[in-house]
Amino acid sequence: MLNQCERSVGVCVIINVEGDMTRIKEVEKRIVTYLIAGSIFAVMLFIMINCAISDSGTVDEIAHIPSGYSYVKYHDYRLNPEHPPLAKALAGIPLSLMNINGFNQDQSWSQIKQWEAGWHFIYQMGNNPDQIFFWSRLPMILLTLGLGLTILIWATKWYGRKMGLLALLLYAFYPDILGHGHLVTTDVAAAFGFVITIIAFDKLIEKRTWANVAWASLAFGIAQLLKFSSFLLFAILLILVLYRAYLDRDKENSFWQKFKKYFKSYILVCIFSLVIVWLVYIPFVWNTPPGIEHQVIEINLLPNEHKTEIIRNFLHHFENNPLTRAFGHYILGIFMVIGRVSGGNATFIMGHLSEKSISWYFPVAYLLKTPVPILIMLLWATVSLLVFRAKSKRDAWENALLLTPIIVYWAFTLKGSLNIGIRHLIPTVPFVIMFIVKNLYRYLGKVTILSWQTVWIAVLLIWYVLGTIWYYPQYIAYFNFFVNRDNRYKYLTDSSLDWGQDLLRLRDYMDENNIDSIKIDYFGGSVPQYYLPQMEEWYSGYGPTTGWIAVSATFVQLSKLYGPKEGIWSYQWLDNYRPEAVIGGSILVYYITQENLAQHPPTSPYIITNINGNR
Repeated sequence: MLNQCERSVGVCVIINVEGDMTRIKEVEKRIVTYLIAGSIFAVMLFIMINCAISDSGTVDEIAHIPSGYSYVKYHDYRLNPEHPPLAKALAGIPLSLMNINGFNQDQSWSQIKQWEAGWHFIYQMGNNPDQIFFWSRLPMILLTLGLGLTILIWATKWYGRKMGLLALLLYAFYPDILGHGHLVTTDVAAAFGFVITIIAFDKLIEKRTWANVAWASLAFGIAQLLKFSSFLLFAILLILVLYRAYLDRDKENSFWQKFKKYFKSYILVCIFSLVIVWLVYIPFVWNTPPGIEHQVIEINLLPNEHKTEIIRNFLHHFENNPLTRAFGHYILGIFMVIGRVSGGNATFIMGHLSEKSISWYFPVAYLLKTPVPILIMLLWATVSLLVFRAKSKRDAWENALLLTPIIVYWAFTLKGSLNIGIRHLIPTVPFVIMFIVKNLYRYLGKVTILSWQTVWIAVLLIWYVLGTIWYYPQYIAYFNFFVNRDNRYKYLTDSSLDWGQDLLRLRDYMDENNIDSIKIDYFGGSVPQYYLPQMEEWYSGYGPTTGWIAVSATFVQLSKLYGPKEGIWSYQWLDNYRPEAVIGGSILVYYITQENLAQHPPTSPYIITNINGNR
């Protein structure tokens, strides 16, 4: 028998050993988590780097890349004022450190023609376009990885390491993220801004301190500097304040008492975030000449429209001083976005064409371009939400944090007239992923490894990952299995399929098939003559032709809208022929012979042209 002292020592030894074993197991779990997360990030990085190298320039990059360079290099904001500066400036940092030829002496710069300035800067100043695209895309890749890390930490904090890794997996293999996360655009950047703002605001509501006010203000300010759609966060955060006041009401504190308390924090965050936006704008507009700023306002707010006269006159009061100019430039961008969204654009979906918009565009496009496993898991999560009531106040609050951004963003998108791509819904992707993970946690947290729930989820995840890898590298043109790859151009165009990313792949196809000459009608951010000097520029209005012809899917479809309207040929005549190849889903390549035309004589009720397209 051990005496009391000996027994106590023994107990202490056992406790210490158990404590050490617990710490060792915890360290082992962390190491495994880091290894798995690191592997997922490595695959994601590999895919995006290779896409950044193999994708040719996309449409918006022609405006974003040179403007970002000019913000950092010249502190001049005359180009691309319809987007806030932060994402573009990040892309411009590597370029500003390189020995490349600038473009501020070009006529397009003095005349404030952003698209011409972009073409000139990238292709006509003796710079290397491939080098410019890669180095400007690299910060976007890092930002995309940063959003993945944020989602991993967020999901881990709420639901544990396993669910954090699940959230990261869903994010890392999401085709729209891979397709647009390596481009110098603002969609993934906007998602980053939305996520950090919601996380910081949640922390502020849970514990109202000045430090948390500062973090929430900084996050919201960054969001507004990444994309103007983050302006919706003013409404989203207010809705969350109202709901939280409703949740926290009790006998001692009425709804209005709680609301006043939370509303004070909301107001402080809104005010301080705008101060941050103003401070960041200042260096980017510092060297913009007042006369140029005056022209920027006049050009972009259409001086011939009486309804913008008051706005223009108001903004002109801010243009002469860099401190006030920063505020005025931000307001200018907001009004430009409002005008852009309400103005609409030419839209194509599944054979339907419109000059403005199509009301059902986004719901149908979402069903076509979202991976089926995601749709299944989202449906399951939605049913679970409807069947099972929130178990606690925190549970209900988490639902609000995840669903409010989705609902508000979708409502705004459906009401708007800008149907140019499903990429505009990317800011909702992290919240969809977190909503799925939250509801899967309800099942995975209570079942064994071999339960039917875990097996079923594992099958969906394998399907999801393999399906994404199978589509490599065509992620801009990704469609789920409901759409045949060769027929994608019959369903959607523009940035949902064809944004100019496949010109280098067309060059490879021509080399492989020994094609010496070809007619090209290209929609995108590259210059075909630069990569294919033997090509001949072509337009739908030239009419039918023979030989090799490559046409971007966007032009194939939209010509059918504008051809009849303008009284010229469209590409309707190409519907009689099967493409020899569909490059990346976005460029249709045909070989037309005289015999082909004889078998299917092209007719046009608009303009009669000869077989070579000469009028």
